[in-house]
Amino acid sequence: MFTLISSPLGSVERLIIQKQNGAELEILTGWGAGLNAWRIPTEKSTLNLLYGYQTEESFWKIQNDTSAGVRLAPWAGRTNNAIWNWKGETFKLDNNVSWAKHALHGLVHQKKWVLKSFTSNNEKAILTLAYDWTGNHEGFPFPFHAETIFTFTGHSFSVKTKTTNSGSKEMPYSEGFHPYFSLGEKINNLTLKIPASEKVLVDSTDIPTGKRETETRFNDSLLGDTFINDCFAIQNLVEKSETFLKSSSATLSVWQNSNAKEYRFIQIYTAPDRESIAIEPMTHEPDVLNHHRELTVLQPGETLELEWGANVAIHQ
Repeated sequence: MFTLISSPLGSVERLIIQKQNGAELEILTGWGAGLNAWRIPTEKSTLNLLYGYQTEESFWKIQNDTSAGVRLAPWAGRTNNAIWNWKGETFKLDNNVSWAKHALHGLVHQKKWVLKSFTSNNEKAILTLAYDWTGNHEGFPFPFHAETIFTFTGHSFSVKTKTTNSGSKEMPYSEGFHPYFSLGEKINNLTLKIPASEKVLVDSTDIPTGKRETETRFNDSLLGDTFINDCFAIQNLVEKSETFLKSSSATLSVWQNSNAKEYRFIQIYTAPDRESIAIEPMTHEPDVLNHHRELTVLQPGETLELEWGANVAIHQ
């Protein structure tokens, strides 16, 4: 029922999980374990539910600014001025964006991941990728082993992540994912519903102030020309929280396990071309390496597991 296809995007390694009916999940194994496409055959055409890179030329031109689909670890979002503190020590990261002096999206989002295993049966396919951060960087001298496990059925996928502290001392850790979703039309025409949440308030450099306000805008509301670049703290920490994106022809559910120490936040960003919207599960609000409010601490040998996913219903 499922086949794993190697189809490099130029010099970037890419794997495609293909179902017999034509449904596909495309992953850039050579760049951040990035979700690059999710194609669903419909009666009239094929619907691609993920924004991604179509050519190597466009990839190299825009990937640093978009970071579409990638895993974000050992932090997500912004680290203020690329400097952070832990146990009385100060660490200097690389300023990797042009619009601010921050460090963005962690350390594994532009790394090459290794294929560990692929299995399938009549119902699903499971692809496991792995990456080892050696800790050989003064900005984050904490080694860890990471695995990203994609489970694909066709009309749904899930992403389980495992992170093991492979060092000899405790490790501060946080995580997110950066998928951009699309329903095949301008997002202005779509409605958005998020879990009951508080909007994280930020200063002029997009760093959280420590204050929040109740969010009331997105309850099956038409997006129109609303611009969003905000982090939302989920109020009711339950086993699974869902965000819904709807068009006249499809309903997309993006879910995340949101118990304590799991994906308790959602970062949402509307792309300038209005073709897609980033719905990003996160364990924390930005600058967590400095404010430490939702920081997870892993002891040597300890493993953290997190999970999120998406499913789609096509309206006939």
